Amino acid sequence: MNLPHAPSPAVAAPARRSPFRQSLLVRLSIMFALGGLLVAAILVIGNRVLDDAKQRLENTVIRQVQPLAATHRLQTRSNELRTLELELPTVRDVFALPQYAERMQVEIEAMTAELAPFLVALASTRPDDARRLEKHWANYRGDLQEVIQLAGKMDLAAAEAITSTRTRTAHAAISSILRELVSATEQAATEAYRQAREEQQRQQRFFLMLSLGGFLFLAAGLVVFARSLSRRLRTVRDAATRLAAGEEREPIAISGDDEISDLGQAFNAMQEIVVSREHSLRAAQEELEDRVAQRTQALATANARLWMLSQAVEQNPIGVLIASADRRVEYANAAYVRVTGRPADTQLASSLPEAADPERSREVDAEFRAALLACEDWDGERRSCRPDGSEYWEHLRLVAMRTEQGRPEHLLLMREDITERRTQEEKVAYQAYYDSLTALPNRTLALDRLQQATGRAAREGTMCAVMFIDLDNFKQINDTIGHVAGDELLCQASVRLRSVIRAEDTVARLGGDEFLIILGVAQASDADAVATKIIQAFTPPFQIEGREFTASPSIGVSLFPDDGNAPSVLLRNADLAMYEAKDAGRNTFRFFNQKIHDDSVARMEIERELRGALDRGELQVHFQPLVAARDGRLVGAEALLRWTHPVLGRVPPDRFIPIAEQSGLIVSIGSWVLDQACGHAACWREACGGDFVIAVNVSPRQFATPGLVDTIRACVERHAIPRNQLEIEVTEGLLIRNPGEVREAMLALEAIGVTVALDDFGTGYSSLSYLRAFPFHTIKIDRSFIRDLSDDAEDCALVVAAIRMARALGLRVVAEGVETEVQSRFLAHQESDVLQGYLFGPPIPPEDFVADWVHNPSRRAFSS
Repeated sequence: MNLPHAPSPAVAAPARRSPFRQSLLVRLSIMFALGGLLVAAILVIGNRVLDDAKQRLENTVIRQVQPLAATHRLQTRSNELRTLELELPTVRDVFALPQYAERMQVEIEAMTAELAPFLVALASTRPDDARRLEKHWANYRGDLQEVIQLAGKMDLAAAEAITSTRTRTAHAAISSILRELVSATEQAATEAYRQAREEQQRQQRFFLMLSLGGFLFLAAGLVVFARSLSRRLRTVRDAATRLAAGEEREPIAISGDDEISDLGQAFNAMQEIVVSREHSLRAAQEELEDRVAQRTQALATANARLWMLSQAVEQNPIGVLIASADRRVEYANAAYVRVTGRPADTQLASSLPEAADPERSREVDAEFRAALLACEDWDGERRSCRPDGSEYWEHLRLVAMRTEQGRPEHLLLMREDITERRTQEEKVAYQAYYDSLTALPNRTLALDRLQQATGRAAREGTMCAVMFIDLDNFKQINDTIGHVAGDELLCQASVRLRSVIRAEDTVARLGGDEFLIILGVAQASDADAVATKIIQAFTPPFQIEGREFTASPSIGVSLFPDDGNAPSVLLRNADLAMYEAKDAGRNTFRFFNQKIHDDSVARMEIERELRGALDRGELQVHFQPLVAARDGRLVGAEALLRWTHPVLGRVPPDRFIPIAEQSGLIVSIGSWVLDQACGHAACWREACGGDFVIAVNVSPRQFATPGLVDTIRACVERHAIPRNQLEIEVTEGLLIRNPGEVREAMLALEAIGVTVALDDFGTGYSSLSYLRAFPFHTIKIDRSFIRDLSDDAEDCALVVAAIRMARALGLRVVAEGVETEVQSRFLAHQESDVLQGYLFGPPIPPEDFVADWVHNPSRRAFSS
């Protein structure tokens, strides 16, 4: 490399180095002078800013603390005055009393003197508070002067009266105003301090920013100076670095006429020679590197794909076997050996394992071998057996891998153990068709088998019997001994049912305690015989948890094709026949007949018409009088529901009330009856006297409805009748169902003052226990015992015993169904409280009841 000729050091060196050294000294002197001036200015300004912020913060604290201190002093003096005022009436020493009065006078004057400037200052900021404080202080000061005068007269009682009334109010007002002022002053002081503090912080931040700006300015000057010095040197250094790295370069430009510019010119000349030689070498190197990189990338990609494929096959949980086109095994992964339980054979044809069920797998094996010989794809499942004898389900898939020309090259056989999946499927299928408790077919499977049985009977010209079975009193047993024991009872019942039928017949559980039996019969008598066997099978008691329980069946039977062709119709008719058996006394069976169908249709018609009866005004509440047994005086009435239909006429209560109960209509109808009864009772109360009682029947369905007690309470309050004027009547059937909930509801009624009567007393089997367990106020002896009083000595004894028992328990006795004078006199003699029956009058509309009883004093005083 040829460099330009350098001048002689003896002549050129002093001339070149002198400008660079002089420029450096001048620049440094200027920068240090400017930096000193800047630091001095920052210190002066910062000192003034901090002094100003400190003075402002002190002024703010003084200005806000002084009013707060004055307010606290006034509050303290006010409290001292109140203390002296309260102590003054209690002083019993005649000589000490003037001293207390003098102390109070001194405190009043001091308070007045201290309050005057405070009010002047307060009026400028809070004029309303100043006027209020001045007014209350004037009142308080006047009252205190009066107290001092009364103390001087030794009238301490009058002073104490003023202290406990007027001065307490005035002192409280002054204290309240001072507390408000303290709170407001504290808030104002806090806010002023916060603002002053924020202002101080802003000034501090200003000073810091100013200082930072000064130092940044000084640093920037140094940086600019350093960069101006080092930029030219760095340019040469960077160019040399790029030259060494072989990068593309441009000639450097160095300004000035000193030694650094000479170095840059020499470097540019050298760089031109180096660059021209590097270009040719780099071009050849890049071409070679491109060829090597392409080959390396292709090889790495192929290796990665091959590794991933081998890992996927080897770690695959599905067994994989690869064979050649002539069916010779070439590879089998570990999962293949694990699934089959044996190593892969050399021939693919012999790889099919032994079948666990040869009869069922024969077709699958034939399909697999045919696909294997034809090199075709195939898919199937079979039940197989491992060499150790364990059975399993496997899914096999055969895939033919072909060349681009379509010729088979390899065969791929995949085997997957699907035993768990098949087990789950079978379990789900079992749960879908079988009852989990009794292992009997459920409703879905029963309907399917009924469909098959009717189809088979139709083809063969035979009959099919459907038996709908319900266990009597199962709910009571279940509630008594618990659900676990109840489930055991159902299991034992299912065993007994299976024991009386043939293997080809079906016993199913429809749900709860309802069972279904499907029989193939030649004639109706065959079903009769099976039903009789079922009843006999349930005669022995059930042994559950060491106790004996009796559960009898009620059976309804329908026959195909006499009672219907469709399974749904046969089930419905058998269900209707079962309810007929229930009504016949239970533990029996009934065949479906036209009368049952007609009764069902009639019940549906009554329910349909009953749904709109209330809106159409067809329902009416009648009232039957309740009279005192001793003197025949009217003491109340029982509200009874009546229904008059425009087509059906008068529908008896025993026909439509059970239907209303079953359908849930009784809830709305019962609320309407309660409202009507309370409304009439409110109108009759004044004419009939304060002891007039209105009795209303409440059904079990109403008791099961949430909010019954609230409904009764709201009705009584709405009509403004005394709560003890309303009596709720319930039957023993309600107590059997949910005794705990019913007792809580009855206790709630008792708590609000409503009385409860036990209706139809004596017809149940545990009336005595109910009287002890439930808060009854009245018992109503059933009409069945009253009817034969004159002829049946047992009824007489029962009625007498019931009255004596009620007397012992403190209960009121009402006798229903009184129709003769003999019955009335007997009951009065036995000290029955109230009588009810046709002897006194039937249930009549409210307007007739008003005319015959409410507005008829002679009738109200009727004597039996």
